[in-house]
Amino acid sequence: MWKTIDYVGSLKPDFIIVTGDLAINGADDERELAFAQAELQRLPAPWLAIPGNHDVGDEPPGQDVKQLIDQARLDRWRTNVGADCWTKDLGDWRFIALNAQLFGSGLDADDKQRQWLEGELRSAGARNLGVFLHKPLFALSTSDPASISCITPAPRQYLLSLLRDAGVRFVASGHLHCHKQTTHEGMDLIWAPSTAFINGSATGAVPDHIAGTRLELGILVFDFAGGDYKVAFDCPTGLKQYYLHDIKQGKYAFLRDMPPYFPERQT
Repeated sequence: MWKTIDYVGSLKPDFIIVTGDLAINGADDERELAFAQAELQRLPAPWLAIPGNHDVGDEPPGQDVKQLIDQARLDRWRTNVGADCWTKDLGDWRFIALNAQLFGSGLDADDKQRQWLEGELRSAGARNLGVFLHKPLFALSTSDPASISCITPAPRQYLLSLLRDAGVRFVASGHLHCHKQTTHEGMDLIWAPSTAFINGSATGAVPDHIAGTRLELGILVFDFAGGDYKVAFDCPTGLKQYYLHDIKQGKYAFLRDMPPYFPERQT
């Protein structure tokens, strides 16, 4: 994290967006969210974050029924980090950030977020629209079944239709620890890489849904000029390429099963 923070600072960004999974077990260990928030405070530019499944739990069916999003987990995020969905207007753009794990969760916050989202899209006026969320809308196709990789089918169709009709220019997401850019019905779909570890293993074995993506640690740098934008893959110097399979060592079903680790903060 320290290398990434220092490198991002050297780019002198106007604004920084963190698309989730600040923690490994933030859904159940409040200390992890507090630690991550304190580290992000070291960023030299304004920043906002949205939660990932490791921060607030998954939407059903989820990876593990023991760690689905609920109100208590959502409240811990809001207490330690801040809003879980928000709007930021910069120049000719409106950026809308969503809590992906709420969609299909059955929580009252799901309905509230949908109503809020529809209002933010309507009130954007002539601004260009970009949307950020943790999970991608789909991994392989719009007919993807329910899985831990992407938004589940019913909320996915709702979002695809709503965002398309609103003229959203791009949807950027994280979660899958790889980089890819495609287009669907006029929207650019942009997957952001991770700065923590890569999905799969160092031997080259990767899940089907990320085959052919850019499997490197890094960040995305957006450059906005009027109604135009560019996005570039960049990599902070000195990041070591860790792989999920190798980190788990065949001993842990979930990363949260590993011993907690809070490194001493560097100054």
